[in-house]
Amino acid sequence: MSEVEFTLPTVQYGNVKVRATPEELGLEGVGDAAALGVATATYLNLFQQGFKHGAAMDVDAHLGTPQGAPEVQAQELLDEGLGGVTEVPEYKVGDTVTVGGIEFTKHGEAPWEAKVDAKPKPWETGTQAPSAPAVKLSADW
Repeated sequence: MSEVEFTLPTVQYGNVKVRATPEELGLEGVGDAAALGVATATYLNLFQQGFKHGAAMDVDAHLGTPQGAPEVQAQELLDEGLGGVTEVPEYKVGDTVTVGGIEFTKHGEAPWEAKVDAKPKPWETGTQAPSAPAVKLSADW
């Protein structure tokens, strides 16, 4: 028993693979390549029309989300996930903080706030980079 598999393009990284027997595609077998191509192209065309129609529909998925006002849900999730913490206090270098049973020590500023002691690049100063001396080529080269 033979099986035919082809991929239907939908959206980026979201292709659909179809696996069917030739009989399910309305063919007698896979011996006639032209008939298989017509069946595949017809299936692809109808699939794309259906996909466009489905993508244009206004649908609402009920995935078992908790009921209630969004503001109430958001506040409940914040209270559960953060243990009621609403503000992060300021800490100084050397302070030790315990979060979830793990101790952290602040060692310095965040990398993006630290000062960098680096010489500016030529393209940052607006000056021209030094050019290499001209090289003379001889006929022997």
